[in-house]
Amino acid sequence: MVESFLTAAAENACGTHGPHPAGVAADVAVGLATRYSGGRAVVLTDEAIVAALDLEARLRAEDADLLRPADPAWRARLPDAGVAVTGCVLAVAATGSVVLKAAPGTPRAASLVPPAHVCLVRAADIVATLDDAMARLGEGELPSAWIWVGGPSRTADLEMRPTIGVHGPRSVDVVLVAA
Repeated sequence: MVESFLTAAAENACGTHGPHPAGVAADVAVGLATRYSGGRAVVLTDEAIVAALDLEARLRAEDADLLRPADPAWRARLPDAGVAVTGCVLAVAATGSVVLKAAPGTPRAASLVPPAHVCLVRAADIVATLDDAMARLGEGELPSAWIWVGGPSRTADLEMRPTIGVHGPRSVDVVLVAA
């Protein structure tokens, strides 16, 4: 399933990285965040994988300007952020998409507003099909929303010309964590 997911994500115009052991995945995520931020804020969500990879400390060591959802200036600073680094609830091999949960530490805007999105995916969280994803998502308490990310934002609303990044990030990178 891992190879199917990576192939489908690449077909969706996502950058794909891994699978890597946790330490290497963290290095890749920090490198991508540093490159995409361009000196602007790096949004970090409050998810277990972000904490497990110690991304806050790693990014601080790179002098990154971090923006967390609990920051009092969140709403004012978010539009100027350069990149968001998030985890996901699961990924779907058949579609190459990832599913994020909207919650207090993981607001919808985190992955939708910055022009770049780096998503950390645990290999164990990949399911085969959309049916499998729906079954798993329906098992627990429902959040206010599920955010399905299938690659960079695309639209053809204007004169039927495909445009990237109008309604969300212009780039999406998936960093696959092996363990």
